Amino acid sequence: MDLKVKNLSVRFGQVRAVSEASLTVRRGELVAIFGANGSGKTTFLKAIAGLVPISAGRITYHGEDITLLPAHDRVARGVHYVSDRARVALRMTVRENLDVGGYLRTSAQREISRRSVFDLFPVLREKEGKAAGVLSGGERQMLVIGRALMGDPSLLLFDEPFLGLANEVRDRILSVIEGALKARTTILLAEHDLGAARRVLDRYCIFLNGEMIHQADRADLQDEERLRAVFRRFYQSGGPGSRPEGGIDN
Repeated sequence: MDLKVKNLSVRFGQVRAVSEASLTVRRGELVAIFGANGSGKTTFLKAIAGLVPISAGRITYHGEDITLLPAHDRVARGVHYVSDRARVALRMTVRENLDVGGYLRTSAQREISRRSVFDLFPVLREKEGKAAGVLSGGERQMLVIGRALMGDPSLLLFDEPFLGLANEVRDRILSVIEGALKARTTILLAEHDLGAARRVLDRYCIFLNGEMIHQADRADLQDEERLRAVFRRFYQSGGPGSRPEGGIDN
């Protein structure tokens, strides 16, 4: 397995954000993580990226225990988190923002990656010298993804990459994700619902109140009746403190 997370728990004071979540992901596989706001899916991704401390559990990547590694050391190993908030340095140019993502690489490597990013997102080439603050929301999301790609990632942790985007931008990002999968990049993608993620996922899981309550592979998506039942129970029980007795499969 490329990534193995075992019994991962995260607490913020008395709040249990993630409780004993386990997941294994193969190289070049995309696993979608569904859950409402506050379900724990974003915290789960950030814990893998080293952006929040964990209270228990173990994270192994490429056979190495990275549980205690700081975030920058995980980046050096190819683990990149892509925020849902399209956070960029507004006063820096598009090019400067991109180069931040490749800070561990040589100038020649950054140049090659930058050209690749511009091929994926031509609008960024057109605005290469402009301050990132003038970009639209969709363009900033492209820039955030491009910045992650500058680091030559082997594991991408996408946090709601399609949130609030126009269909054209969403389709462009989906194409980039499909290209990354063909290049054997491993991807975890957190989302609210199936939506666009359904096109690219291999497996999916569902978080509810900090617990991973359901896992299934792509074949499960072909059974429309079962799928509707799973998600109906998920959304009906999605309020704080409520979980279907016996789990979502009952």
